[in-house]
Amino acid sequence: MKQKIALISKSPEVSDDIKSNLVDFEVETFKNIDYVSPNEFQIFFVDYDDIGASDSAQFYLSRLRKKILETPVILIFRVNTIFEMDDKWFFNDFILYPFRKGELQARIKKLIGEIFARDEEIIAGHLRINFKEYTVYSGDEKLELTYKEFELLRLFLENKGVVFSRKDILERIWGMDYIGGTRTVDVHIRRLRSKIGDDFNSIIETVRNVGYKCK
Repeated sequence: MKQKIALISKSPEVSDDIKSNLVDFEVETFKNIDYVSPNEFQIFFVDYDDIGASDSAQFYLSRLRKKILETPVILIFRVNTIFEMDDKWFFNDFILYPFRKGELQARIKKLIGEIFARDEEIIAGHLRINFKEYTVYSGDEKLELTYKEFELLRLFLENKGVVFSRKDILERIWGMDYIGGTRTVDVHIRRLRSKIGDDFNSIIETVRNVGYKCK
């Protein structure tokens, strides 16, 4: 069975070029982000020309990220728009159109390799976190975490030593379209702390006046 790749683009030329360059993959094209299916695809290509403007990109990509979660995103730029790119946006890689021979395959191979290289399970203190099954155990006891609590834990464990401000966490977990304040982060951290117990302080550190990090 072929691996599936999604393209969000209104351009028939871009769609045809991706399909002709990736004959070993099944490519499905979407003209609207609202019709995207979250769990079927290995990688998403997003045509930057469909976003319209750089000041809309973070909001657009945040909406997409909330639907597809950790699935990698590759942005497609033209030469005249590449200067608008911001590395704070929710994407994993980019490519210029028209495509150079062999470049699409190379970038996809790299991202898929990174997916399979990720640890499916991490041991932290007495905790056992399985990212594939979305489960957390403390010893033999299964902890009942909400989706947001699990994603918070994942964010810290996959980025050891990185300090995240409350604003960073809000944008990464809740998305740019979330209208609540940063206090939401502290509330979820407290809930996570109460469920994890003593192991919490050995894993996650509060950085005074800044935010949080994984030790």
